[in-house]
Amino acid sequence: MKLYKYKSLTNLWQILDVVLNQRLYCAHWSALNDPLEGRYEIYLGSKNHKIESGMVNRIEQARNGFRIASLSATPTNFLLWSHYADGHKGVAIEVDVPDGYPDLTEVVYSPFSSIFSEKEETLDDMRHLFNSKGEEWAYEEEYRIITNSQYFDLPSPPSRLLLGPMVPLERATLLRKTLSNYIEIVTMDIDRVQGTLHVVGPTPSLQPLNSTHRAIGS
Repeated sequence: MKLYKYKSLTNLWQILDVVLNQRLYCAHWSALNDPLEGRYEIYLGSKNHKIESGMVNRIEQARNGFRIASLSATPTNFLLWSHYADGHKGVAIEVDVPDGYPDLTEVVYSPFSSIFSEKEETLDDMRHLFNSKGEEWAYEEEYRIITNSQYFDLPSPPSRLLLGPMVPLERATLLRKTLSNYIEIVTMDIDRVQGTLHVVGPTPSLQPLNSTHRAIGS
């Protein structure tokens, strides 16, 4: 499925890393911008401080091994361009991760926390800590790579680089000169009346990609 990584052009090296090295950086879960990330509750039926303390230590230790790469299912979300792509002056990188890929999960938006009982936690239980967020985040249409690795190697090269509608012309030109042999570059346009975004398409100067170019870095 097509997914999108929104980035600011101030993170140019990270953009080049995604496009040329064909991988996504996975941040430690504690570095994400939701202060409720990884929340959980313990329910034992009756209070037992010794058991609860042991569970907390075990859960915290396991939780600290996880890293996350966040993606969105849409390239046209006005707020995502505002929040994660430098106020529409950044980019969105289109990647393709197959449905059912082991590390990929769709985020569920719910007011409820994960609940642990006395049963030993499984790996799936721990991953469940990171596949849900509060309902106020639903606009993000988020998918996540949940892993214990610093980088996630993409199964195929990124397919398109979408330039935000506010990217300065000189930066857009430089990106095309630098990357058009490796990835299709398209531009976004904004309807200032409706407040909506859509893909305009490649610029006339963009040269067609061939299979050799697309394979670089694979």
